[in-house]
Amino acid sequence: MSGKKKNYILTETAERDFRQTKQWSLSRWGKKLTTQYFKDLHQAAQYIALNYQSLPEKDYLTGTTELGIYAVREHYLIYVPVSKTQIVIVGLIRQTRDVPAIIKENNYLFRRELKKIQKSVEKGKIKFE
Repeated sequence: MSGKKKNYILTETAERDFRQTKQWSLSRWGKKLTTQYFKDLHQAAQYIALNYQSLPEKDYLTGTTELGIYAVREHYLIYVPVSKTQIVIVGLIRQTRDVPAIIKENNYLFRRELKKIQKSVEKGKIKFE
């Protein structure tokens, strides 16, 4: 993914989710398929950032939170739009898990990490388009 423009950033929780998913994928599929899987995740995140306004809401999974959710292969990308072309990815959850319960359980953590990102934006450490 290096060198490609990103219209998204990851929270600490999302970074951890991606690392765990990568380790799991490497042990299950090997390097070649894992690399393709992560390219697909990157492309989906880019798509979400540029098209989230037209994506259907899935309140049955996210509850009444401001979170968006998008299926990519075996996972859901959990995100929050922050500008017209930028999202913050707060989590990556396997579709076979109890997604609503995980979101509910982690809602406080997601909000705390989003506030931390907002402070970084205000200080100029992170710039959104």
